Amino acid sequence: MLIVAMASGMDFGRDMRASTSGPPGDEAYSTRSRIKEVAAEFYVLRGHDGFSFGDIAIAIGTTRANIHHHFGNKRQLMEELIADFAANAEARIKRFWTTPDIRFFDRLDMQLEDLRRFYEHFNAETGARNMWSPLSRLRHDLPVLGEPAEHALERVNRVYEQSLRHAVDQAVKDGEFSPDTLRDELVHMLRITLLSCPPTTQDTGSFDEVARTFAALAAIIRAAWQDAGKGSGRG
Repeated sequence: MLIVAMASGMDFGRDMRASTSGPPGDEAYSTRSRIKEVAAEFYVLRGHDGFSFGDIAIAIGTTRANIHHHFGNKRQLMEELIADFAANAEARIKRFWTTPDIRFFDRLDMQLEDLRRFYEHFNAETGARNMWSPLSRLRHDLPVLGEPAEHALERVNRVYEQSLRHAVDQAVKDGEFSPDTLRDELVHMLRITLLSCPPTTQDTGSFDEVARTFAALAAIIRAAWQDAGKGSGRG
């Protein structure tokens, strides 16, 4: 089954397991974490209405009753997944954009490769147009998920704003960018670009347009604001 095979790839499943409380050696912990891992995969690919506890039970070789024992109902499961998605996104954003001693364009490269890993994880076949962003899936399902998803998206948006601003301010402080950099405008452009990447790949069936967008964005930033004296960076 596709979901079972995919669940062993990259760190998406491990991130979901890391968000499950309990002693790692405990059997209940192991079952609960596996349920969340597979549910996360199903959710990103199929959306809220595209999978059931029965689907999860078949995928991991357990019973629906066991899943109900761990999570009660689908809403409880989804609320935990939503919290996990937001926490995972927040941690990655901060790692890319606020870790000290990383040059701005290296941060941009790190962000691009993170997006590429998610895309390739959920789109193993050439030309596939699967949903691959947990946050994009939450946006799509807002009418069903309601406030928990709204709050998660707002939280991630704030973290993007704060983290990108930190990176831009640091680039100016370090002399990588000119003091004349339009900081508010640049942060806004970066944030909107990053949030717009998932639907781009569904339009084209390829990650190439995202990579081209990042390259164009980097070229524009270099031409407009890179300090000639200190900020040549990587080419």
